[in-house]
Amino acid sequence: MTDQGNNKSYSILDSLKKLIFTDQEETQLKNPSPDIQKNPPATEIKDYSTSPEIKTVSNQQPPAIPITANDGSTDIKQMKLKVLGILERLNEQGLDFFEVWNAAAAMGKVDETTLKAAYTSLKFVDNTLTKGKLKTTGTNYANKLKETIAKETQQKESEKHKAEQDREFEKTTLNNEIKTLTDSIAKLQDDLKKKQITLAQINDKYEPKLKEIEQKISIGNAAVNEVVNDIQTTLAIIERSIS
Repeated sequence: MTDQGNNKSYSILDSLKKLIFTDQEETQLKNPSPDIQKNPPATEIKDYSTSPEIKTVSNQQPPAIPITANDGSTDIKQMKLKVLGILERLNEQGLDFFEVWNAAAAMGKVDETTLKAAYTSLKFVDNTLTKGKLKTTGTNYANKLKETIAKETQQKESEKHKAEQDREFEKTTLNNEIKTLTDSIAKLQDDLKKKQITLAQINDKYEPKLKEIEQKISIGNAAVNEVVNDIQTTLAIIERSIS
């Protein structure tokens, strides 16, 4: 890309970015509203004869970018914008596939007609631009993007592997803790059951001993009473018979 092309890389890249968000616009064009049917959008006129800069003449502003996140498509589209940003940084000096592709995109869509028009116009600027150069540079850009995404994918796979390891470690830790707690609960429940059984049998355990004590108390009192009566009887005899 030339210095002038570098200065205009943002506007050139913006053409491709706009094409990412054309799905809804194409639907609107297939089923235009009455106002659009009455006033169809003007055809853009490009001039590539003097400079690789894309010049556009239009009497109507481009439609707003329809961003919808409900179906998840915006995520893909936003990622495509990042990929185009990477491609812009990979762009080499001189006119090649990148400039022809963007010039075609600036015409509204990339197809046989727009590619031929862009190629023909840009060839006036750089007569070294050939079909072979387009194929070679286009393939190179695609391969460089693949290399870039391969590195990114490898990094993300490492992050994924690390996250999976962390998940498994945490799952193992939690399972062990749950087992320990479960075992503790089972032991406590077993201890509780034993204590409840012991409590239920406590009366039977002490009843014989309590009865034995009560019997000893009763016999002891009876024996003392008899002895005391014997003493009192003897004392009465003594009182009567001994002077």
